[in-house]
Amino acid sequence: MSPQPTPRPGLLRIPGPGLTSVNIRFAPLSARPDFAPGTWPQQALTASASFAGWWEFDLDALQLADAVYEYEFVVNGSTIVPDPYAAHLTRFGGYRGLFTISGGVRIDEPFTWDGEFVAGASLPQNNQIVIYEMPVKWMASDPGENAPLVELGTFDKVLFEHLEDLEAMGVNCIELLPIEDSPQTLNWGYGTRFFFAPDYDIGTPVDAKFFIKTCHQRGIRVFLDVVMNMYAPECPLGALASSWFSQAPTANRQNWGQVLFLYDTPAYADYYAAREFLCEMAEFWIAEYHVDGYRIDDFADINNWDFVQEFHDRATARSQGLFPAKPFLVVAEDSDGRFVTTSNDPDNPNGRKVIDAIWNFGYMYEIRRLLTNSINTTYGQPSRTERVQHLISNWGVWNDWNHSFDPGFSDMSCSVPYITSHDVAGAPRLMNVLLGPMLSAAGLGDGGVDNVRSAVDSVGANPAANPTLTAMVSQALQQCCAGFAILMTSVGVPMFLAGEEFGDVHDLSITDVNQKQQDPVQWARAGYANNAQLLAAVTALIQLRTSHPALQRDEVECFYFHPQFDGDNAARVFGYCRTANFPLGSPGQVIVIANMGPQSYPVYNIPAWPWPGAALTEIGYPNAPPVWDPEAGTLTLSLGAFSARVFKT
Repeated sequence: MSPQPTPRPGLLRIPGPGLTSVNIRFAPLSARPDFAPGTWPQQALTASASFAGWWEFDLDALQLADAVYEYEFVVNGSTIVPDPYAAHLTRFGGYRGLFTISGGVRIDEPFTWDGEFVAGASLPQNNQIVIYEMPVKWMASDPGENAPLVELGTFDKVLFEHLEDLEAMGVNCIELLPIEDSPQTLNWGYGTRFFFAPDYDIGTPVDAKFFIKTCHQRGIRVFLDVVMNMYAPECPLGALASSWFSQAPTANRQNWGQVLFLYDTPAYADYYAAREFLCEMAEFWIAEYHVDGYRIDDFADINNWDFVQEFHDRATARSQGLFPAKPFLVVAEDSDGRFVTTSNDPDNPNGRKVIDAIWNFGYMYEIRRLLTNSINTTYGQPSRTERVQHLISNWGVWNDWNHSFDPGFSDMSCSVPYITSHDVAGAPRLMNVLLGPMLSAAGLGDGGVDNVRSAVDSVGANPAANPTLTAMVSQALQQCCAGFAILMTSVGVPMFLAGEEFGDVHDLSITDVNQKQQDPVQWARAGYANNAQLLAAVTALIQLRTSHPALQRDEVECFYFHPQFDGDNAARVFGYCRTANFPLGSPGQVIVIANMGPQSYPVYNIPAWPWPGAALTEIGYPNAPPVWDPEAGTLTLSLGAFSARVFKT
């Protein structure tokens, strides 16, 4: 038996090895007009007889009047500490937990999940999802001001201003940047203070539950991004039981200004306090909030595969036990790209997989090289052709550090490929990457953040004012669409950052540690004419990815490369097919023809076309339809610079 969770809500239990006394003080919220915590009556916790180093108190024995109460602990006679297991917070002269008394006993806060799932419908499986990475705090901006400031997005902002649009776009999975309470009001939240409560600034537990319930009603899964390498210095665990939970920084683990969790040393006997705390956290959010998966932040610095495997196993078992028909996925942010963690490798703990999937960092770097024609090859190393083949498949992408291919993955649901994530310092928004150099080369500015922002907004406000600039912005947006086309048709579970769907750009510095986190999506840009065209094309590509069976399997075959594709200054045209495990030329396949070079081709011939005479439906930007020549056996089509055309048979 574990000290947490306790058998009923009214039995409070907190860690406190070495403490001499722990008292609880509380008052009804209705007494807030006479707020004076120092005068609240105190009740003493007792040292647990069952669990060494723990303190406990039975609220139910007090038979309190029915009400909502705020509470905190007084440690060693003077130190005020909130409950690290608090599930609902209040803020007034500090943070405290809330508990609800009904019928004289503590109860969980009421919430009904009735109607969560639409009859006859189910949530998408792991191989069917497109992940929308959402910093909730970025989901509010003033369209009247277009101001580059965080206006603090909340659950209700997302619910009532964006969720319908996301559903219409075809998004069927939302990955929330950390929503567990953090002292970082404006930043992303990668430093958790309370692991069992939603962030006070973005909504209440009921808000969060209603958000997830509504997502499920719309067929959208919800993943939580969780921080387990470290905790915020303000977290109560440090004041209560630092020796159990905290580890000093080491050469193998970065703490990013936070406090490292202790994984390697048991608190007592065989009880590992930090491991157990975080596994309980995972089980809690599954049971109480019905989350559909986790993204583990900073897997490399956690540096403990035994713990992560236990976290994965317990979270998965809890989800399957409570919701047998509901899919679940645990994804790790592993900057080292170790897909071995997703397989039953004999060198893994217990010879089993550690997690289900990892963010594919290698894909992010390589597709950016592809989209900017900067894949550089060296004699004796793999060719450009081979690198493209690896990029779009499950063979393992190029590693520019060791100049070889990383090991691949066995199933598409093991990989989360992406072009842009929230961490923009080393990989900015795609429009900045593409438009910035264009502006600089044309002598229209330095290509920096302010220059790109000004160009996009001026064209959005008046496209006719500067035809040259308008054409440049339009070209960059179409190149963004090419990136989406390749991302949505590569093998893996694609992900993109909020705002990329319409080509949003940075408004603040991407290198300043605070400004890069306080740069919300500027939703007004989605209404600019050229940006709206990109959004329409991306919507079609997302809907193709979530609905077409060929894109939900692992098979891919490259059927064409320009004869000089591997040359230094040659054409960059190639074609591939998601075959659905049928021979090339079969119906029900998805075809991509891409030109990742600066030269445009008003007329381009693909010889030995595998789908002779087959009707093709194009997805994406509108183009003149290709022409099949039965005598020559060629398909003729136009290819713009840095473009990708997607067809289904």
